Parts: sequence; structure tokens; C-alpha cells
Amino acid sequence: MGKFRNRKDNELLGSPQETMGFSKEYSSLLHNFIIKKYDFSNLNQVEDIKKQLLGRRILLINAKEILENVEISELKRGIEELKVFLRENGGSMGRLGDHYLILTPNTHIKIAN
Repeated sequence: MGKFRNRKDNELLGSPQETMGFSKEYSSLLHNFIIKKYDFSNLNQVEDIKKQLLGRRILLINAKEILENVEISELKRGIEELKVFLRENGGSMGRLGDHYLILTPNTHIKIAN
């Protein structure tokens, strides 16, 4: 028996989606996502980052090492490649402080600035 309650009649429901009133049709659109810390140390990792995003991972990218070791023009090229990929797939990118980026894989998860 689930531990979530419906406000109307205090009936126990089996999932948070049911408790929040999402229909079964909407629930089928929900996906499981994984949040993963990713150390970005060289531009060869751009393809792996894309593969991680296609695998429904939300990436918290630590870019401190690459910021210290790569020409800024090369880094901009790599970041632009990721931005294009995210635009094509409905994902988004945001900055967290000076050394971290957050990347989301598709339109189900967006970053608000």
C-alpha cells in the first residue's frame, strides 16, 4: 500500500504522480532521470557528454580543470557544440558559480535563470 494521500478522500494512493493528480496518460510521459557529477577536463569529452545526455542524465559539470588548461577559443567552440546539441534536443544549460555548468537532456527538465 502506498504512502501518498489524495486530498479529497484521504485514500492512500500508490505514487506521488497519482497523489498530485496527474493522469495516467501524463504519467506515461515521465521518464527516470539521473543526476550525475561530471569532471570536464578536455574537449575530447564533448561527445561523451552528449552520450550521457542522451542517456537521460542531468549533468553537473565541473569545468575548473578545463578552464585552467585549454585555450579560451577552443573551450568556446566546445561549449557552442554542446549548446547546438541541447537546442536540437530541447535541453538546456546553465551556469552554477565560476566552475560549474548544469546541463539538462530534454524539454521535460528546464533551467530557469
